[in-house]
Amino acid sequence: MSLPQIPREISFVFLRVVMGIIFITHGVARLYYESIPDFGVFLNSRGLVFGETIAWIITIGEIIGGLLLISGYFLKFAVIFHSVIVLTGLFLVHLHNGWFVVGHGQGGVEYSVLILAVLLYLYNRPRA
Repeated sequence: MSLPQIPREISFVFLRVVMGIIFITHGVARLYYESIPDFGVFLNSRGLVFGETIAWIITIGEIIGGLLLISGYFLKFAVIFHSVIVLTGLFLVHLHNGWFVVGHGQGGVEYSVLILAVLLYLYNRPRA
């Protein structure tokens, strides 16, 4: 007995939509909890200038880029934007915490690495 096949396009769309939702929720949460100024202070503490402006750009970019991922429009641009944000966060926040996000450590890179792998896959959209 063989297991049923899921068409590549369905798998791709599912992954694209899930990633879009993840990014949108990050941006919307920052708006809802009014934490953009705090995020800006954090960015400034990591050596960036204009932290609050960068926080706004990231927040709006997460929402718009997430919507682009969901819709499939300008997919490569959305993937590049999100990859830059995730890579920057990986180096500014997570790398010094080790590998694990929870369990044998806290705040590590494993989630960021997974997101980057998914974004790479989405960038190189499979052909059916």
